[in-house]
Amino acid sequence: MFLQSIIRCDLLKKIAGILIAAVLILTFFCRLIGTGTRRAIEALSEESRKSFHKTVILDAGHGGEDGGAVGVDGSLEKDINLAIANAASAFLTLFGIAHISVRTTDKSVCDEGLKTVRERKRSDILNRDALVRSTENSLLVSIHQNHYSDARYSGAQMFYSSNNPSSEILAEQLRQSIIQGLQPDNARENKASGANIYLLYHAEAPAVLVECGFISNRNEVKKLNDPVYDAQMAFYISKGILNYLNLSEETC
Repeated sequence: MFLQSIIRCDLLKKIAGILIAAVLILTFFCRLIGTGTRRAIEALSEESRKSFHKTVILDAGHGGEDGGAVGVDGSLEKDINLAIANAASAFLTLFGIAHISVRTTDKSVCDEGLKTVRERKRSDILNRDALVRSTENSLLVSIHQNHYSDARYSGAQMFYSSNNPSSEILAEQLRQSIIQGLQPDNARENKASGANIYLLYHAEAPAVLVECGFISNRNEVKKLNDPVYDAQMAFYISKGILNYLNLSEETC
């Protein structure tokens, strides 16, 4: 039932999204994110009108009763994840990239009727995994926020699945895009995930988890709660996906 509802909602969203995305982004986001990023959006939207053979699974981590990490200012990871993922969905629509959003509202994606938190959390992660597996020629980009006991750490970091060599390539395209456009002083390296990241550990498709920043860092969590910054982050994530897809098409 979960997968069927996701697919139905996605078809409706694609139809509506194609009609409104250009207006939404170019009149709202572009007013916010500055001239340089606006020009980059316009250039990419002109260059990216081609048919790609992959569907992006855009996963806003956590949701509903699962708030994820808690920032030093009390903000919840799930809310920041969703803001960035929804903005990235609009950019992917503008670029003509087929994608499915795992969630577009503050909700879990677990099956209904489960009684315990443990059952609901397990169902949630299994449904996310099943969506990736059931989508032909898919790739996964999961949006999260980092947290660490030492508040000095900051900056985005990519974790990639070791099961598919293309995951590391996707991670590098995302890293380069974010650093070049948004975090020029970020020296963090991409890392292969272990069993602690279920979706990446079990993924067969190219799969990357994007830790957009540290909500344990007071300066960075302030940025991550700013719609302007979130729109910029979403754009550079989308640009990294586009760069990866273009690279993949060239090597086919």
